[in-house]
Amino acid sequence: MKQRRMVSFDIKTDEYLQEYMKEQQFRFPGDAIARICLEHQTLQEEKQETPSQIVPVPSVEEMVGAIAEKINQLMETERLFLRNEWFCMEESMKRSIMEIFQEVEEKQAAKRGELVAAILERYNR
Repeated sequence: MKQRRMVSFDIKTDEYLQEYMKEQQFRFPGDAIARICLEHQTLQEEKQETPSQIVPVPSVEEMVGAIAEKINQLMETERLFLRNEWFCMEESMKRSIMEIFQEVEEKQAAKRGELVAAILERYNR
């Protein structure tokens, strides 16, 4: 059900209404005014709901505490990562050194074998 009213607007308001009607493709000013009123009412309801939904801003001490805790967590993670990397590098170096010692030992054993063979060959002559 619609109500019929006689309204008067100043020039700026009338220009705004005409522009709004073109943008929203309304044929009658009453429909445009009804939409504007509905949008205004929706905005007012949102403004009333917003304050209860706003989360209070934490104090500086709380923010500093939270940041410090996060930094401590990150530092602990990095420390564990570096410790694991150091352990892996140390184990890799141990294996490499053991392999080198084993190669040297095998070469020395081979040279001793060649030396013993040469001595035995001379002895047999």
